[in-house]
Amino acid sequence: MAFDNNTPNDDIVLIVGGGPSGCEQALLLAKFGIRTVIVERLIDRSFAPKAHAMSPRTLEICRSMGLDFDKIRAPALSREDGESVFFLPRLDAPILGKVPYERQDDDALEITPTPLINIPQPDFEEVLLEAVANCPLTELRRGHTWKDAQETSDGVTSQISTADGSYSIDSTYVIAADGAGSPVRQNLGIGMTGDANVMACMSITFSADLRKEVADRPGVIYWLTDPECNSTLLCYDPEKLWCLICLMPYTELDTSKYTEEHCLELIRKAVGFEMDDLKFKFAIPWTMNSEIAETYRKDRFFLIGDAAHRFPPSGGLGLNTGMLEGNNLAWKIAGVMKGWATDKLLDSYERESLPIATQNADQSLANAKRLGALSELSCPAEIWQSETAFKAWLSEGGRQKRINEAVEVQRQHFNSIGLQLGFSYSEEYTGDVEVFVPRADVGFRMPHAWLTKDGQKMSTLDLLDPTAFTIMSGPDNGDWAALCDEIGVPNRTVILNDAYDGAKAWLQSIGLPKAGALIVRPDGHILARVPDSSKRSLATVKTAFASLLG
Repeated sequence: MAFDNNTPNDDIVLIVGGGPSGCEQALLLAKFGIRTVIVERLIDRSFAPKAHAMSPRTLEICRSMGLDFDKIRAPALSREDGESVFFLPRLDAPILGKVPYERQDDDALEITPTPLINIPQPDFEEVLLEAVANCPLTELRRGHTWKDAQETSDGVTSQISTADGSYSIDSTYVIAADGAGSPVRQNLGIGMTGDANVMACMSITFSADLRKEVADRPGVIYWLTDPECNSTLLCYDPEKLWCLICLMPYTELDTSKYTEEHCLELIRKAVGFEMDDLKFKFAIPWTMNSEIAETYRKDRFFLIGDAAHRFPPSGGLGLNTGMLEGNNLAWKIAGVMKGWATDKLLDSYERESLPIATQNADQSLANAKRLGALSELSCPAEIWQSETAFKAWLSEGGRQKRINEAVEVQRQHFNSIGLQLGFSYSEEYTGDVEVFVPRADVGFRMPHAWLTKDGQKMSTLDLLDPTAFTIMSGPDNGDWAALCDEIGVPNRTVILNDAYDGAKAWLQSIGLPKAGALIVRPDGHILARVPDSSKRSLATVKTAFASLLG
């Protein structure tokens, strides 16, 4: 839908950047009836695969947004194809080690309704873009570049340039979702802290059908340790889409040598098998950084996604952290624009989101540094191509034991379910990165469990209202809705009585009494937990609302 550039600014939020974070933000704000204009400098979409791992929490957010999950799952790598990570000299060489890739087993359904999936980022973006195009409250303007802005007493006037000229647009807020180089962030003078230029990388995307060649080793990632092709193969689709990632010191990247011919040579060397259908697609240089913006907010401007942080890809936490930030910010902007919260609520965006980005950046960097242990697996062709020489090499001086240890230490790199689902907005994460323990406490995502009502199976998360505070009450319900109405916030009450098969066991598992309640924020995180509706509990809830909403 096209909006007039001069639509009153109290009706519009301007989003700079049309990637996953920007689209998510627009769709979440639309849930609250807030209109958005997305300006995206690129006229055409990028079809380079980039990210691939959509975490359980990202998918839970997509579920709450009402996105079409059949369309999300359709291009995703099957669990069988994407459940393993292999370590080997080359794709056609003997396997040196193997670890599982994230939690994709059936047991994962006990902790989330949406276990991680591997999907090329452009396919994920396509679902988001289609939803944006079909939403009457959102407009995406391609080929429109944000240049500058001036704040007024009640909003922001931004200058936008296009191939046909320039114009100004008024908005209540500006959300910078414009990527790692973020012109908005630079214009605001917001610096970055952390480690820049950790490493240089070249991603070479190609198509080839390698289904038969990897039939005995189906996986999503292959770490190649032959010194002649020290690189990583990423599988998006074993029959048609792969990416070879070459790592090197920052000072050694020479983009001029990565011609199509050279890239094809590198691919053939890494794969080893004959590929009659091999086709080169892209060669994209990029820099591995671990940096966080000094601040996430400056007056009426907010940073989300890559504009706010840059992570090493080791762990797949970057895009997913951006989705968390969008989920945290949207309802807070809506609360202020709709009048049921003060500007104080917007201050909590940085207070809650920046520590999460920091711990995820630290984990990603630690994962990258642990890769140094894989030097134990460096095995040249003259050794692994001879079965006798290879066996002798493995048996030398305890090498097999050292290889096993080097592979084992990589597990956190490929399984961070504890971090993905167990983070809190009220305390620092101190749990096991590889193990998720649900907690129905303040600041944490409300735990998932399967319930059945009227023959319909549902997750407890499906009972939450993404546009209101949800009161998840035990069967002995107090009049919590009246309290929320008194405070003046949108609310919905769910009484977990005998109509919900499984509710009693879930309430017992989280230690919530029959008269107790969880007050859950629109983003799915717990605001307050009370044992009953006594005056003391009512006061606790009022204080929690006042502290957050102002």
